[in-house]
Amino acid sequence: MNKLYNNFHHLFKIVPADNPSLLESAYRLRYQVYCLENHYEDKHQFPSKMEIDEYDVSAAHTLIQCKASGQYAGLIRLILPDPQKPGKLFPIEKYCELTGSDTAGLRLSAIPRESLAEVSRVCISKEVSRECYKRPKLEVVKGNSGAPSIDFYTESLPHIILGLISGFVRMSVQNNITHCLAVLQPALIRLLSHFGIHFYKMGPLVEYHGQRQPVICALDEILTGMYEKRRDVWEITTNYGEFDSLGEDSQLTATGY
Repeated sequence: MNKLYNNFHHLFKIVPADNPSLLESAYRLRYQVYCLENHYEDKHQFPSKMEIDEYDVSAAHTLIQCKASGQYAGLIRLILPDPQKPGKLFPIEKYCELTGSDTAGLRLSAIPRESLAEVSRVCISKEVSRECYKRPKLEVVKGNSGAPSIDFYTESLPHIILGLISGFVRMSVQNNITHCLAVLQPALIRLLSHFGIHFYKMGPLVEYHGQRQPVICALDEILTGMYEKRRDVWEITTNYGEFDSLGEDSQLTATGY
C-alpha cells in the first residue's frame, strides 16, 4: 500500500449512500452546506432540514466520513439516466448553453443516454472538515509547482477531494457510465488536471454562485490519466483496480466522436 493510500484511509472512509438512513445523512449534509454554510439555497424551503430536489429519484450519492469524529464531511452526487424517461434532460442541459468539445471531439448526440450522467451537489462542510481535518496539506499529493488554489483547498489536493473523486469514479463504474457532465469552478478544473483528471469545455461560462464552466469527461480517459500521471491517486480512486472499468492492465483511451 502506498503512503497516500494509507494516509487517506487513516483519516477518511468512502461511504456509498445505499440505504434510507445514509441517504438522509446525504440530504442533511447538503442542507448544511448549501443552505447554512454557503446560503446557496433558501433554508425555509426545506423544513425537514434535508436539501432534496427532483433529480434525487434517479441519483446515487457517496459520502466521505471522518473516522475520528464519525461525521460526514463531504458528498458527491451522480445524477443517472432515468430508465423510465430515457429522454429526460440533465440539469446542465436545461440551464446551460451546451455546444460541444472541439478539444476532445465529443458530441452529446453521439453518446448513448444510458451511458451518460451528471456530477452535481459536490460539497464539503467547512465546519466538519475543520474539526476532523484541520485543513492538512500532504506533500505526497502535490501536483506540479504553481498549481492553482481554490477556496480552502490550498495548493495541494486534500484527502477529502480524493475521496470525492473516488466516489464519482466508483459510482460511474458501478452504473456503466462512460461519460459525465458537470458544472465546475474553472480553478478546480485546472487543479484536477495536474493529477491527470481532465474535463473538456462544453459551452460558455455560466453564473451560478460565481463563474462556472460546463464540462464533460470520458471516464476511461480519467482513469488512464491518473494511472499514467499519478499512480498513487489511481490506487486510492479505484482501490487498486477494483473500480477500474477496463482493469489495470488495459490500454484505456478516451472515446472520440
